[in-house]
Amino acid sequence: MKLSAKGRYAIRAMINIALNNSNTPKTLLEISKHQGISLSYLEQLFALLRKNNLVAGVRGPGGGYRLSADPSEITIAQIIKAINSDTTRVSDHSKQDELIWTKFSDKLCKYLETVTLSSLIDNSADTVIEDESVTEESLITEDTSVKKEWDAA
Repeated sequence: MKLSAKGRYAIRAMINIALNNSNTPKTLLEISKHQGISLSYLEQLFALLRKNNLVAGVRGPGGGYRLSADPSEITIAQIIKAINSDTTRVSDHSKQDELIWTKFSDKLCKYLETVTLSSLIDNSADTVIEDESVTEESLITEDTSVKKEWDAA
């Protein structure tokens, strides 16, 4: 899982749409002005979000974008995966740093699958962890299986 500015912008834009209390869709121009993100950059992000069925476009006057599902059903991992769907990375598992990063990335992804847009909005992301094994400490603690795999190589 790649954490990047691109992912942050997409998450912020999705939060912006989720916070929209009216039934009218949000335009990319509104999001652009509010978030300080260029309109052309947002168009690229929303093409990926739409392709992955996270947002739906509404055409015509008063059109824009709305979430395809309730904010409680959209995870941060889904957003990041949608944004990074066009990039593929091949890891060299003979390198210990890559092995460690891959393990960390997997744990982070599992955690982000438990964090929804609504939990961020409700400021209750700390209570959404369902699997007690995925904690902040477990994300940063070295996994001994990585060391064993490295030593065996």
